[in-house]
Amino acid sequence: MIRVAAYQAMPAPTIELRYEQIHTILSNADALKIDFLCLPEGFLTGYYNEEAATRENSFHTQDALFQQFLTSIRPYRVTIIIGFNEREGDDLFDSAAIIESGVLLGVQRKHYRYHDFCNAGMVFTTFISKGMCFGVVVCLDSNYFEPSRLCALQGATVLFVPACNKVPLQHPLAQRPSYYSHFVARAHENSCWLVAADWIWPNDGILVCPGHSAIYNSDGQEVIRSKQGIEDMLIVKIPREQLLSKKKKRVSGSHYLLGKINEIIF
Repeated sequence: MIRVAAYQAMPAPTIELRYEQIHTILSNADALKIDFLCLPEGFLTGYYNEEAATRENSFHTQDALFQQFLTSIRPYRVTIIIGFNEREGDDLFDSAAIIESGVLLGVQRKHYRYHDFCNAGMVFTTFISKGMCFGVVVCLDSNYFEPSRLCALQGATVLFVPACNKVPLQHPLAQRPSYYSHFVARAHENSCWLVAADWIWPNDGILVCPGHSAIYNSDGQEVIRSKQGIEDMLIVKIPREQLLSKKKKRVSGSHYLLGKINEIIF
């Protein structure tokens, strides 16, 4: 069995308090024998709507502070997927770090940008930890088929979705729908489990996030969803035989029809 989890929370307001918060979460995850834990988008650095604040609260993966963070979480067994503002030179990326026992396995950058001041990540790869192959699609990337499909075609059996749906009050995601159609689609069409971890943000008269964390199985069925508006950890045990490394026809599809799509597009 593989234990996967999604953690829904509001990040603490400062980096020092976030470090304490993350250590508490990871300690609890290890006590619960969780193998993989998805934390929300921007959870390490905070998530901001302004370029200046994003740049100020960003890391290069070789920064001393980021390396110190990796060292500090080395004792924990759980493999984590955690969102952060990544800086490379003058470029900013909305990224997720994949970390196993203090070792950075890699970084996945978001392609479909929510903020124009961020650069688009152009590469989607898979990661292997504890014998499981998985992909990461950051928030808005889960609304489109290409990022998840690229991961699935490379053998991903689980898609982790760190998200921050802090939205205006009139936005559709200001309320929680009865099901998340994009999660259903990404899980079903790619024969992948999907684990999404979201923020919570109380209604401040402008923005709100009730928390859209959920876990879907490889048939696109919702297994569990978070409680609304409160800190929550979702945990699901997946039998290894249900991790479909050999994908079904709905992933590969028809090369003829793919050619027809390319004719229309190009």
